[in-house]
Amino acid sequence: MKAEYTKEAVRLLAGAWQTGLLLPALPAHCRPRNASEAYRIQDLLTEELDFPVGGWKIGCTSAAARKILKSRAPFAGRVFTTRMFESGVNLPDSAYPMRGLEGEFAFRMKKALPPRKRAYSQAEVTAAVGGLHLAIEIVDSRFQDWLKIGVQSIIADQGSNGALILGPAVPRWRQLKLDQIAVRMLVNKEAVGQGSGADCLGHPLKALTWLANLLRQRGGLAAGAVVSTGTCCGFHRAAPGDAARAEFGRLGAVEVSFGRSAPAA
Repeated sequence: MKAEYTKEAVRLLAGAWQTGLLLPALPAHCRPRNASEAYRIQDLLTEELDFPVGGWKIGCTSAAARKILKSRAPFAGRVFTTRMFESGVNLPDSAYPMRGLEGEFAFRMKKALPPRKRAYSQAEVTAAVGGLHLAIEIVDSRFQDWLKIGVQSIIADQGSNGALILGPAVPRWRQLKLDQIAVRMLVNKEAVGQGSGADCLGHPLKALTWLANLLRQRGGLAAGAVVSTGTCCGFHRAAPGDAARAEFGRLGAVEVSFGRSAPAA
């Protein structure tokens, strides 16, 4: 893609992030055609927005998600610090028009995993983790219909991340079989989806290892970064005024609600 077309894509996406006005799609001439072009736009969008980065989200770690988005592989996007919240937060519905809900495991890195030629092993990645949090990712898009724009445009748009809701750190998480932990999503106390840690590339730490090896060629994974590893219980939508709760068995739960926006005067 020509440099001026890449810059145009960045300008359009940055405007959507800053104003909240949704795009129908990127114009054909500046629409990314492959993952390399998509991540290039994502990187430049991060620079253009100049928001502090708190970590990463991984998308399409479940077979169901890959089928829905017609993706052959997972993808990653940045999570901005200003969009990371503690469990129990009430978010304005107007700020998150799509309000997608995904129950996920999120790791906080204690040690950096810098760029290198040799792939990281899962043991190396696990040793670099400082803690585990239960999480809800709020999926949101800067496009009017994210299912029609193609996975490369989703990648360019920070993987359609809207926000990340974190519960408290899970004690003694290294002793747990995370792939066997049941995860359930409830909206207004009604169960809408369920699964387990195995839905996340077989194990959440496998997803984290995938990200480490993506980023070892793209600047590395920083110490302190929080990484949400993909949905364990499907994708669900919340309406204005809804309250959502992701339950992780005996490990606890994460909650978020959406306050109805005040009508215009």
